[in-house]
Amino acid sequence: MTPASNLPFSPSSTPLGAYGAPICTHETANVLLRRSDNLRRPRAFINAGTIEDESGNAVTAELHNGSEQTPENAQARFTELVTGKATWHWPGEPEGEHMIGFDTVSEQRRFAPGNALGEGIDLTVIQGERRARAIHLPPPVIIDLRESAPAADDLLTDEQLDYFRANGNNALIYVHGYNVPHGEWGRFLNRKDSHKRYGGHGPVPANVWHPHKATAWQDAEALSDTSATPPKEDKLNGTGAHNWAIHMEYQLNRAAGFDGQDWMPYSRIINISWPGDTGSTDFMQAELNAMAAGRRLAPLLVQLAEAGIAINLISHSLGARVALSALNIVGSIGKSNLVDHLFLWQPAVADNALTNDSSRDAHPLGLGVFPSAHSAARKIVVLHSRGDGILGADNSEDRAWWQNAMSAKHPIVATAWIAAAADDPMDDIAGYLRGAYDKKWWSFPSFLDNGFGPAVEKLYKDYLPLTFDARETTHPQRSMYVPETLKKTVKENWARLEKDILAEANALWQPCIDCLRNGERPPEYTLLSPLN
Repeated sequence: MTPASNLPFSPSSTPLGAYGAPICTHETANVLLRRSDNLRRPRAFINAGTIEDESGNAVTAELHNGSEQTPENAQARFTELVTGKATWHWPGEPEGEHMIGFDTVSEQRRFAPGNALGEGIDLTVIQGERRARAIHLPPPVIIDLRESAPAADDLLTDEQLDYFRANGNNALIYVHGYNVPHGEWGRFLNRKDSHKRYGGHGPVPANVWHPHKATAWQDAEALSDTSATPPKEDKLNGTGAHNWAIHMEYQLNRAAGFDGQDWMPYSRIINISWPGDTGSTDFMQAELNAMAAGRRLAPLLVQLAEAGIAINLISHSLGARVALSALNIVGSIGKSNLVDHLFLWQPAVADNALTNDSSRDAHPLGLGVFPSAHSAARKIVVLHSRGDGILGADNSEDRAWWQNAMSAKHPIVATAWIAAAADDPMDDIAGYLRGAYDKKWWSFPSFLDNGFGPAVEKLYKDYLPLTFDARETTHPQRSMYVPETLKKTVKENWARLEKDILAEANALWQPCIDCLRNGERPPEYTLLSPLN
């Protein structure tokens, strides 16, 4: 007898369905990942890393070409992922390209450079295919003029030119000052693995660093809350020219409206590294190096101008000589208004450096003025401080009345007081003496006996001696003690040097003009290297 049933349907007597017992499985799906920079331009993958799905499996991606508008390997497809929560881990950021965003169809996430390192990026694998985009800053731009290199290394790559075109069609160039080594980038702090010691217990405090180079500014004070010990500036933000690059770029972005939180509007600048670190006592050699670097900088200015990219140029201290040397060259070959704005920030050049009258040059080697530089820039702004003792006098109006009185009555005592009370005694004493820069030629009988001696002797070593001993030539009555053979040798050396300098000038004149008009690096000067 079949039992009665009030069910609206007839139950099946087939056990567990027509095909036997089902297999318990999770549904799988795909993730399609793309990359772009913060201008939304597609970027290619070198290695797309792995996605760890909810089951614990780590899946690598197949790289695919994108559309005709995207570069090769623009898409990374992860397949057979278990649906649910997952984490994307990448093997290492491309050089200098720091992740600042991760977008899916449903959400947008933003973070500062370095924040997403270590922990990975959380995402949800959904049925079918999850589409996402990783957003990176483009790599930094540093042109290294310190070492001998192919001429192409002094110029921007096509990719870099494309970036500045897309980013407002303008580029800002920054040139650092004297005694700045090349240095290196800092590192990102691994906040997950760095640990503190609490209450005197636990492991020894230690900071752990990611291997990735940090090419964007980091706030040491903000990171001290999560670091084992307060992180040092050089470890976070690098050293030398790289440290200058980090800070200048960040602060210029802040001045342009960047809020320090959302890095999507952040812009890269062009940093120039040149060999100004000749030691604190060899400033004259640094001047010669600055002019040589300026000659190598000129083709970059021409390249940017011919690409239709507006140029703004900022130089600091002796970097002004690098900038003005380059502008003097391009101005002399008729390329006027090449630079929109030139900012000379506390420039370590003569106060008449921008004159168009070369006869006003008081420098013994003709290094003082740049008569054609002004024509290569639409606008020139000089930024200075009255408190800069190296470049000029301090501001006496800011001193107390008793200091002014003491200076008038007892100048030696006043100088001693300045040295004792100053943060930088030499800088303040130089300011008291109305600046050190224009005192370079004090009390020197000839340019070969002053601070240029080592640099000139190295340059003209095959023509020495070019001068007599100063003690024997200061007074006419002592010149009789100079051996006639020495007088003859010096005279012959000067004649030989003059002849060879003119020969080099004749040989290089037209090639230099041709190279610069074509946007190419000019031939290297040898005997003529001190000249602008």
